[in-house]
Amino acid sequence: MSPRDDMTRFKRAFPVVVSVCLAGGALNAARPHYGGTLTIETTDAGAMRRVNALAYETLAAVDESGGLRPMLATSWEIDARGRRWTFRVRRGVRLHDGSTLQPPQVMAALQGLHADWQITSDGDAIAIDPGRDASDLPWQLAEAAQAIVVRPAAGPLVGSGPFRVERVEGGLIRLRAHDDYWGSRPFVDTVEVRTGRTPAEWLADVEAGRADMVPIQPTDLRRVEQRQLRIEASRPLELVALVFEPPLATTANDALRRTFVASIDRGALARVVLQGQAQPANALLPEWISGYAPFALAKVVAQPMSRSAIAALPPARRTLALRVSAADAVGQALAQRIAVNARDAGFTLTVQAPPGLGPAFDVRLVRLPFRAAAPADALADVMTGLGARTIAVVGRLTPPESDASIDAVVRTERALLERDVIIPIVHVPDLYAVSERLQSWNGPAVLPSGMWNLANIWLSAP
Repeated sequence: MSPRDDMTRFKRAFPVVVSVCLAGGALNAARPHYGGTLTIETTDAGAMRRVNALAYETLAAVDESGGLRPMLATSWEIDARGRRWTFRVRRGVRLHDGSTLQPPQVMAALQGLHADWQITSDGDAIAIDPGRDASDLPWQLAEAAQAIVVRPAAGPLVGSGPFRVERVEGGLIRLRAHDDYWGSRPFVDTVEVRTGRTPAEWLADVEAGRADMVPIQPTDLRRVEQRQLRIEASRPLELVALVFEPPLATTANDALRRTFVASIDRGALARVVLQGQAQPANALLPEWISGYAPFALAKVVAQPMSRSAIAALPPARRTLALRVSAADAVGQALAQRIAVNARDAGFTLTVQAPPGLGPAFDVRLVRLPFRAAAPADALADVMTGLGARTIAVVGRLTPPESDASIDAVVRTERALLERDVIIPIVHVPDLYAVSERLQSWNGPAVLPSGMWNLANIWLSAP
């Protein structure tokens, strides 16, 4: 069976015509009300991308099930050749400047991003021919980088989202509710995103009521549960992997690496160390992103060495050093459990977490975030995180282009994993702790894509 035969994600996400459907979610028993300021504390990394997604919308977006839902497009359909898509632009969308969004403005925004695409408009329809197989085009247009931004002749950029950016300075980003938002006015009046606080202060701030939503790590889960705070989570958006250094990545060490990898209990790492807030990973991309099952990457694997065979090796051959960042508490917890697994298989494994360069090491633990994007773009994110030096060890591979076919993505990922030099361990979601006063009207506060779904949030009385 080829990877295309298992394209469950694309079969689900790309019907011939996509119609409007509301995301599920239980209504909160309390009566929602308008007003108040929602406070989020986070890092600089990724904050502006999530903020922009609240101000500038895409034609489609990832829904709670991991499929696609309509946004500025109410429906889309592909022609019989599989190359030309027609999107119906939502009518009556009021922009932040009070004007109404017009299809030619959508066309102009997309042409500014893709000069090589053939784009035409006819009434409320936008026809797009990217000049290639376009089966994944709606997924590509659901990415935050594909947002429809109206660029007036003078003045600031204009969006259509539930919030408009009011202020960006220092460690503060302030958003104001868009009163005429097509999806109904947000409940909160303002959103303040603060990036000046440290991760060590975040949980204390949400516990004390100084913040309403803060990122957390899986290892924080027990503390969050003890404080009776709720958890919001995305789909998996980060890969934790092991990477062997060049001296151990040689053909002569194939059996040694294979045996080391076979010793790792991915299920226990996800279930115990990461408190069930992760998924065991046998591929670089999670299935919800790639659309192909792990068997698409299957290979013939020889039996690992026995424990007695490992014990018979010279001590230097069975003694390994695992490097992890000194600032990564989650990585260190995973590394310690991996060390236990390796010792059970006969290895002597030490975990290094030096503040500087430290001594030489044999294998390192890396954390590689990726976008909720088309498979080619998500794999490109992973490869960028791995770095050219690591990629060169496994072969002359380049990240796939955005328009690469799913077969090309599978071939690239298979080549990256073929020699057991890059070892997927677990896939981890974005996690947030939220305060007791943060309530949701319909749908979660954090979408599968990791974007913030704040238009549905309201704040109860203190």
